[in-house]
Amino acid sequence: MRVLDASVYGMLLPALEQSIMAAVLVDENNCVRYFNPAAERLWGYAREEIMDRDMQPLLPKALQAVHGGYMRSNREGGEPRAVGMNRDLLVERKDGRQLWVSFSLSKIDLSGRIHYLAFARDVSDEVARREQNRLLLLAVNHTERPLFVVDGERRIVQINRAFSDLFGYTAAEAVGCLPSELLASLNTDAETLARLRSKAWSTEGFNEEILARSKDGRDIWVKASVNPIFDEDSGQLRNQVIALSDITEARRIRDLERDVLEALTSNLSFIGLGNFICQRIEAIAPGVLVSVFKVVGRRLRHWAAPSFQTSYVAGWEGVEIGDGVAGGYGTCAHRGEPVMLADITAEPLRSAYCGRVPPAGCRACMVYPVKRRDGGVIGIFALYLRRGAPQDAYLKRIADVSMYLCALAIEREESRLRLDELVHHDALTGLPNRNNLYRYTDDLLASGVEQEVAFFCVGLLRFKDVNNTLGHRVGDQMLVEVANRLRSRLSGGAFLARLEGCTFVLVVPDCSPARAAQVASRIQQVISEPLDIAGVLLDLSACIGVSHYPDGGCRDRDGLLQSAKSAMDEVKASNGGGILFFDAGMNELARERLLLGTALRRAVAGAGLRLVYQPQVRSEDGELYGVEALARWHDDNFGEIPPGRMIALAEEIGEIEAIGRWALRKACRQMAAWRSQGVHVPVVSVNLSPRSFRSRELPDFVAGLLQEHALSGDSLTIEITESAAMVLTPEMLEIVHGIRALGVGLSVDDFGTGFSSLSNLASLPVTEVKIDRSFIDRCLQESRLQALVTAVIGIGRSLNLAVVAEGVETAGQCELLRRQRCPVVQGYLFSRPLEPRDIPSWLERFRAAAAAPEAVEARPGMGG
Repeated sequence: MRVLDASVYGMLLPALEQSIMAAVLVDENNCVRYFNPAAERLWGYAREEIMDRDMQPLLPKALQAVHGGYMRSNREGGEPRAVGMNRDLLVERKDGRQLWVSFSLSKIDLSGRIHYLAFARDVSDEVARREQNRLLLLAVNHTERPLFVVDGERRIVQINRAFSDLFGYTAAEAVGCLPSELLASLNTDAETLARLRSKAWSTEGFNEEILARSKDGRDIWVKASVNPIFDEDSGQLRNQVIALSDITEARRIRDLERDVLEALTSNLSFIGLGNFICQRIEAIAPGVLVSVFKVVGRRLRHWAAPSFQTSYVAGWEGVEIGDGVAGGYGTCAHRGEPVMLADITAEPLRSAYCGRVPPAGCRACMVYPVKRRDGGVIGIFALYLRRGAPQDAYLKRIADVSMYLCALAIEREESRLRLDELVHHDALTGLPNRNNLYRYTDDLLASGVEQEVAFFCVGLLRFKDVNNTLGHRVGDQMLVEVANRLRSRLSGGAFLARLEGCTFVLVVPDCSPARAAQVASRIQQVISEPLDIAGVLLDLSACIGVSHYPDGGCRDRDGLLQSAKSAMDEVKASNGGGILFFDAGMNELARERLLLGTALRRAVAGAGLRLVYQPQVRSEDGELYGVEALARWHDDNFGEIPPGRMIALAEEIGEIEAIGRWALRKACRQMAAWRSQGVHVPVVSVNLSPRSFRSRELPDFVAGLLQEHALSGDSLTIEITESAAMVLTPEMLEIVHGIRALGVGLSVDDFGTGFSSLSNLASLPVTEVKIDRSFIDRCLQESRLQALVTAVIGIGRSLNLAVVAEGVETAGQCELLRRQRCPVVQGYLFSRPLEPRDIPSWLERFRAAAAAPEAVEARPGMGG
């Protein structure tokens, strides 16, 4: 207590008047004796409202009821700490607004009487800031995200509770340390650590992932978010606040995904890949065992379970899936949704385990479906837990990623198998292909087991005709049907493959020559059965070549297969089906056929082919009806090649269409040349292969030739065989009508050999039919053939078609045809095929003979 006399007090008052702090003097009766201007501003009361009045309005409400006791207590010596100390109290101004005020109370003796002098200051802003800081520190300390603050020397000055929980350090242990000293792991990437240090005092915030270490030595992956804090006055960087996120689990899962995706692109086998996936999951999820199964059809197929006993895994192999069967495995695969077994021994599905005992210590199980993109279940993925429960969020995240990775692995395996199927099997028939055949044959011959082996090369006759006339779709159906027949009718020990086109190879182990003959006959019988495709009944026949090991002289794979093919080619070259065992002379024939095909290609590309022309005569008046253009080929090495052999070879090597277009061009040019010479040839006939009628450009090509050589459409007739004409597709018929629209004639060659129906013939835009020479050759000897010739002539007349009889070689044949009123005859009786230069002289002689009295007898011999 201070003692003041009146003079001192008088000197103090002016200073108090000028003070920025509120000053209030209260006597021992709690009456206000002094109230300065600062007090007026603080409480909002005028001096006259307070002076000489009770101090109660100036006190906090909590003290107003006890202020007398409070002051008396001070007067009697109680509450000693209230005097001479600062206190923050919440007071209320006159206008009702509350303020935080800091009080300092002094007890003084003024002229022998006790007074109290109180100094007060408004600290509302300070209190608010302290509260804000308190709340902020409370929030920081209770957030789940670890935080620490570094100062200008990059040392830790503050940490929160989450930091201590994650790394195990108390504030006393952490404060003052460099973060790198405290948290860096021996496994931390040095480059990442150096980069973090270089950026640590940057004026811009940044994020970085880094491997840290806890107090107990655990490695923890964290994502650090570094935020700079600047001084409000100077703007200088003062602190860094580093917020951390524990990304250990996310990083492990991300590394799992990366490692498995890398393994997917490696040369790991499917089983190896499954084991790798299981082991990687077990490495990041301690206490967990993993198994994976494929679902094939409705059954489980073991894939991988490296930590399980073989007997346990084998017990699930081939188990049928279903709701409530095969434990969680079958139920999950059936439903296509996860199955959680919190306690295997207590679950209702336990009975479905059929006595199988789970791995030791495993009680819970999480089973997830592995699905392909379309939602179909292709596998299951199971996590067995030694501890924990299926609700573990980390394990669920692992399972989500693992299902996706397993799906990729299974789909990769399925793609590999499909690729392997394509590489080793024929895409159309599903039979082994050439590569597969080679592999099988090499293994068979290298087995070291002495055994007889028969090799059969099987080709289908007239397969190209089916493709050209009925289309490739029908041809493909025919190949599939033949493959299915052979596959189902032959013995199980036989190996059947398709090489290309219509060629099949059959390899039969333990097969003697005698048995090989029986097998070949069986093949022929199976193929010859009628085949109905798209409403068309096809009669098939096969040409079969056979080679035998070890009796055939060849002891290697290529030789044996080539020998069988050479024998088949020899049968095919005879234009008939049959069976032929290989002998050494066939190699020379195959070589000759190869060289002859090469020579024909050169002849077509160059000038090696020529046309000759055989006259056609009207029987009624003996005038020239037209000429038929016939292709001939003379090779310097092989000599004159028979037409039949040339045409068959052209069909085989794919040059027949080129020959047809060449013949059209050559014949039209020759017609123009004859007419420029004044040689009158009414029409020229050109034979075309059915393949030519598959080209939509044919009508335009013919139109171009007619225009180029100034010929009318009726100057040209195109011939097509009866068998081809009867099976023209709608597309081919459209092409035929396009040609007929040019005025070009259409002749059906070899009429009577193809067993065509009259309705088909009547529906075609035909202008001419040609009676096959085989009927004319024997018509005088066989009355049935004579009747057939008569019928054909009558059909032609009734349909208003020209009828041409081919192969007329005797006067008797000619006379018979005249009596039957056959309009046109052609054959050696009138002339052999002539070179173009010989046609004018033949015409002169023919017309001269027609004018002579003995014309009827002389005309047949002209040029014969």
